[in-house]
Amino acid sequence: MVIPNNNPGCRPIRMLNLAGFLGKSEVNGPGTRAVVWVRGCPIHCPGCFNEQFQPFSPATLIPVDELAGTILSLHGIDGVTFSGGEPFAQAGPLAALGERLREDGLSIVTYTGYTPSQLAAGDDPAIPALLAVTDLLIAGPYVAGLGEADPLKGSSNQQEISLGMKIAIPKRGAFLHPACSRIEFSIASDGTVTTTGFPAPALVEQLESRCRGA
Repeated sequence: MVIPNNNPGCRPIRMLNLAGFLGKSEVNGPGTRAVVWVRGCPIHCPGCFNEQFQPFSPATLIPVDELAGTILSLHGIDGVTFSGGEPFAQAGPLAALGERLREDGLSIVTYTGYTPSQLAAGDDPAIPALLAVTDLLIAGPYVAGLGEADPLKGSSNQQEISLGMKIAIPKRGAFLHPACSRIEFSIASDGTVTTTGFPAPALVEQLESRCRGA
């Protein structure tokens, strides 16, 4: 069963509740991609990389048209990746965003903690709308004990499903960065550091310890 955003009335369908945004990344799908992290996830996978994005409380509320304009102003990207949180909890506005971006030639990668069968059983009409604008779907819950040396997946149970003509399922070794270094640090002009990718838990703990001065 797919559970939509459980914060009723917080925004119209053309508004997204964002947890984060990155203009360029090379570890969140094939090529160079912008990344949209939505806020809110009902699945709560143990060991989730983005546990802080699970609450459905409002974070950065942004109109779809405004975010589309920001993304389309970027140069040198091949597409956009939807992650979270759980994208299918905000399937309606993401479908509208994806349609706008694909009209301009960008491809869409969507991550979800739901399995394909759960998505197929969902009764929200926005689910097929988001699937229709998705070129590459990474589906399934993260399972901490099934770590995968794969540039797209956090655990081996997850499925890579090609839904469009823009992206074929990439072969291992097809990425600029090897699977053993699937982590990326981006430093914004204000000094904010964004870490993304699939870092090993031991590395995350080490970095957190150093940041605390331990």
